[in-house]
Amino acid sequence: MLNLAELEARGWTTVVGVSSPEELLGLGRALGCPVPSPNGEMIKEIRVTPVSQAPLGSQSSLYGTGPFPLHTDTVFWPLPVRYVILRARGDTRRPTTVMSFSRLIRECGTGFSALVEKSVWLVGKTSEKLRKFYCSLRFRHGHSVGWRYDGDCMFPANAAAVEVDTILRPLVGGGRGDCINWSSDRAVVLSNWNVLHGRGPEPPGEGTRIIERLYVI
Repeated sequence: MLNLAELEARGWTTVVGVSSPEELLGLGRALGCPVPSPNGEMIKEIRVTPVSQAPLGSQSSLYGTGPFPLHTDTVFWPLPVRYVILRARGDTRRPTTVMSFSRLIRECGTGFSALVEKSVWLVGKTSEKLRKFYCSLRFRHGHSVGWRYDGDCMFPANAAAVEVDTILRPLVGGGRGDCINWSSDRAVVLSNWNVLHGRGPEPPGEGTRIIERLYVI
């Protein structure tokens, strides 16, 4: 059962009994409106891929089979997706890492919030034909407040953003955050406006690991 109270309070929650892509899609429909990934797939399969085989501009092309830094998904959309739902299959030993923005800001120390308010960022991957635009880390949508950050496609556009980026990068590096350990019938719902997520370190002798990902608005 989906624990909406936990999702709201913590920024992520787990749901057991999700054993297929169809059940993953059903969970997404119970939460909101599922939307396709940028490549057009409703449920995208993400595999551990070495740099030499990874699509240009993907996280795998930057980090290969190693851990991924904490980030927000779809920061290059004018409004990032509200929820990201994940399910793992295959070799599920490698965890997914998570950290709330509220914790991240606390770790950044006194004066960081004031810097954030002044910071301006340019969003856009140089390897993709996506519209570039300027934004802040924090945004409002209706009565909600959200956050976005991805150090691989958000670039500082003023002095305050350069300082913010210098502080953030060590705190969101690969392997940082709390670990979500996987099982074959477990799905994780992430509040993409409030929680960053990444990929943990490679376990010894890792086999085929597949993450099924669904976006929900």
